[in-house]
Amino acid sequence: NFIIGFLWFLSATINYADFCYTWQLKEYRYDRFRDFLSTEQGKNYLLHHPLIWRSFLAIIILFWPINDNLTVKYFIIAIFLIDLLYYIYLYFRHKLYLPVFTKKATLIIALALILEGGIFVSTHDWALPLLFLIIRFLTITLIIFFVNQLTYLIKRNLIKKATKKMCLYPNLKVIGITGSYGKTSVKHFLAEILSGKFRVLKTPKNINTEIGIAHFILKNDFRNFDIFIVEMGAYRPGEIKLICEMVHPQIGILTAINEQHLSLFGNLKITQQSKYELLRSVPPHGLAVVNGDNLLCTEFLSELNCQVQTFGLDEEKPLTFRIKDIQIIKEGMKWSGIINNEIGEVITTVTGEHNAMNIAPCYLVGMYLGMKREEVREQVRTLSMPPKVLAVSTYGNCTLIDDSYNSNPNGFRAALVALSKFSSDRKRIVITRGILELGDRSQEIHQAIGEEISLVADELVIITKDSVEPLMKGVGDRYQTQIILKYDSNELLEYVKSLKNTNSVILVENRLPALVVHEIFTNYESV
Repeated sequence: NFIIGFLWFLSATINYADFCYTWQLKEYRYDRFRDFLSTEQGKNYLLHHPLIWRSFLAIIILFWPINDNLTVKYFIIAIFLIDLLYYIYLYFRHKLYLPVFTKKATLIIALALILEGGIFVSTHDWALPLLFLIIRFLTITLIIFFVNQLTYLIKRNLIKKATKKMCLYPNLKVIGITGSYGKTSVKHFLAEILSGKFRVLKTPKNINTEIGIAHFILKNDFRNFDIFIVEMGAYRPGEIKLICEMVHPQIGILTAINEQHLSLFGNLKITQQSKYELLRSVPPHGLAVVNGDNLLCTEFLSELNCQVQTFGLDEEKPLTFRIKDIQIIKEGMKWSGIINNEIGEVITTVTGEHNAMNIAPCYLVGMYLGMKREEVREQVRTLSMPPKVLAVSTYGNCTLIDDSYNSNPNGFRAALVALSKFSSDRKRIVITRGILELGDRSQEIHQAIGEEISLVADELVIITKDSVEPLMKGVGDRYQTQIILKYDSNELLEYVKSLKNTNSVILVENRLPALVVHEIFTNYESV
């Protein structure tokens, strides 16, 4: 009994932690998890060890006509030992994934253990350990449902407290930033520009949900700041509105709208409706700064009650800030910035032509808040790149372009442009899992991106099965781009190591397995 108890604890803890890891990646959201299960990767997840052969063995033993408890116990020990050996194998293969042990993750795993162990202790039914082996995924899913109900109430209370706290700072200028892509880059650039004249606080890293922002507000003292920049993300209507009701932005920036998270929103009109929640929350005395090239961004500007300024490249539109003649220079980039028909030169150390569209709204906000054009220009000149967004570093003799933060169709294309700037004498390689949550546009978008990859890259390395077919179809055989499939993380690791001493340029687009990240980013030097 002691051996069974010990092996059960190891098996159940690791098993529930494994399930919790996947749920945590999807932010414990049923819509994101449902979308994950619709992918090839998600279907394979349902077929992996804990859900199939172990359950198969348990079912056989459950319905086997064995009435001897001692025999059942030996069977249970055997299954738990096999389970433990399997997890040891995964550990040494670097495939044992554990969640970040936050309070929520720890609570979920603990409740699952208490439920499973408590039911057995109270019944002493030796068939129950076998039954729970089969239904552990369902068990943790139900626990997550109930924990989500509890955390919903906690979340509402935290948001209420954060809303009250924000009312204590009537002179604090709040700037909200949303969009399908570019939010984090704009936030990063805007904070650096405005810090030339103001005391600026911004939400860190990828914190852009209502609960994350509420936590950040409650942990920080705003008395020593003039401006609070808030990145606002959403997966469904109403989420950005909730953030706006909490922070009351006086300035709203809409970077762009595209197919990112389309499978969660359902269609682009709902995406547009969600992003517009920020603009509609800006008061009459405030300012909305909008991508004037993006039709989904500009469609309902006439309905807004606040001042509106636009930015973009389109020479046919009456833009407030028109970007013209972008050039790559030794120091970074330069272009002509035409603001209200007044032309000025913009120079920055930031790379990537698409970043002109990320800097332009910051320019407008800086001037709106009272910075002189020359002051903004000087701040722009010394901007730094956001982390993990086209960050260039070296790995041995290779050059790495790290664009792993948040892949989307426009960002992927911008990364390919950055890759194309390197000499064709060097081997140019794209490593990607593809783009997630594109819904019924996924095939079309991946095929188009595959075509663009074929124009730039010598090798395309695909690391998950979901986007293989459309990417391969897009690449075709026009320009002899070699396609390599590396679904196994250890095989991918060996492949990456083989590139270390070659004259290659590697674009990392979207997330990599943890062991590959560890290899690359503990053996690199920033450029």
